[in-house]
Amino acid sequence: MLPRSGEPGQDEPGASGKGRAGWFLAAVSLVLAANIMSSRYLFSDTFYDLYAGRFIIKHGIPHKNVVTVAAHGAAWIDQQWLAQVTYYGAWSAGGYRLLAAVSAVLITSGFAVLAVVMLRRGIPPTRAFAWTLAAFLVSLGNTGIRAQSFAYPCLALTLWLVLEDDPGDGIRLRTWLVIPVLVVWANTHGSVLLGAALVALYATYRATKAATRGAWRSAAAYGLLGVASALSVICTPYGAGVMQYYEHFAGNSQLGRYISEWAPPNPLSRFSWAFFAVLIVIVIAVFIAWRRGARPDPVLGGIAALLLGLAFTAVRNQAWFGLGGALLAADATARSRAGKIPTLSRTFSRGVAGLLAALAVASLITLAVTPDRQFYTQVPRRAVNVAANVAAKHPGMRILGDDYSSTAMLWLRPAVIGRVGFDARFELYGPELGAYSDFLFVRGRHWSRVIRGYDLVVASRRHQALVSSLAVLPGWRVIFEDRNGIVVQRRL
Repeated sequence: MLPRSGEPGQDEPGASGKGRAGWFLAAVSLVLAANIMSSRYLFSDTFYDLYAGRFIIKHGIPHKNVVTVAAHGAAWIDQQWLAQVTYYGAWSAGGYRLLAAVSAVLITSGFAVLAVVMLRRGIPPTRAFAWTLAAFLVSLGNTGIRAQSFAYPCLALTLWLVLEDDPGDGIRLRTWLVIPVLVVWANTHGSVLLGAALVALYATYRATKAATRGAWRSAAAYGLLGVASALSVICTPYGAGVMQYYEHFAGNSQLGRYISEWAPPNPLSRFSWAFFAVLIVIVIAVFIAWRRGARPDPVLGGIAALLLGLAFTAVRNQAWFGLGGALLAADATARSRAGKIPTLSRTFSRGVAGLLAALAVASLITLAVTPDRQFYTQVPRRAVNVAANVAAKHPGMRILGDDYSSTAMLWLRPAVIGRVGFDARFELYGPELGAYSDFLFVRGRHWSRVIRGYDLVVASRRHQALVSSLAVLPGWRVIFEDRNGIVVQRRL
């Protein structure tokens, strides 16, 4: 909804079409620059997406795990297959630089859509700029190259289509576009369950309201929208079988126990500082708007509340609240006209936009000249190569890598597929995940029990305690070490 005369956003100097465009450009440029710089590093999820994409191109959609030792033969429901094929295609066409650019553009597009939604709801451009950056700040720990990058534009588009639906005249034709958005989401990232739930709950709410006033055609249309949103989740090559993928996560307490991003947010953890800081600002903003007589939009308020509840279940879900919470706060303050809107000249606005656009261009240039070795800075690459070379001479050898080396090895040295212990698909490993976590962090007297059955172990010096323990582990000898990692081999 474009702001009408007298609505919030019209009384701000520079709130003309050009003014809005300038602040929009400024926000998108800053988000893009930050994303590009943070995408110049690969980590385990990136390597998983790349090797899975390569596997799919060569062998088709997978159904059984043949990649790792610990979960060999287990069902492999690759819900993220489309994201992985896209990433592998980007790498094939332009290497790691194009791969990083694709991920950065995907994430940035989500926040660009968020900014557009704010401006269309009559939120003043400077506030839209500030709240868009606040939302991005919450997501900073979740902006690496991974399938999750596809979820940002999907969630933002879902919010846009739902919030711009006009129930007074019945469901809008364009609201149905949310279904193809959900279908794409269902084949790229598991957070589609969130999107489908939001649409289904919205449809139920509107259908109930329509039924109470006797608008049965409208009620039926919303009911159909809710059913379609639920069915979109299974519109994958696996059909209803994809639900087995989600069953691996539902009630899996081990993920939160051993993996920090699956644990609830903690104000003492640096990964959640931005979340709690922005949450406090959002609460204050909504409270001030309420005191000034502005009540939050009920649909937007319900969405933000649901996203907040989800955020408190796991660190990885904080980013979704960033989008919904920032939009709620921006909308509430605009409705109340709370606070004085800064008086900024067009020259200043254009200067900020130009400066940040130049920053985005500079980040693109930096990415273009980034050498491949920069992307591997978190991987003990020489140690990985040594272990793979030794294994190549002894086909029966199995390799146990840590979280910095194992998934990377599957991508960099595909000949070891089927002989590496674990990879980034931690949801597959059940009780073995606890033993593997004890191994990584050298916890307990029996920390090395997971090594049984392996002949080579690779570890990054980012796990210094593990490296030190492996170097003196009885029955094993060091065959390679450098400043990045170590390789030990079982004594014959």
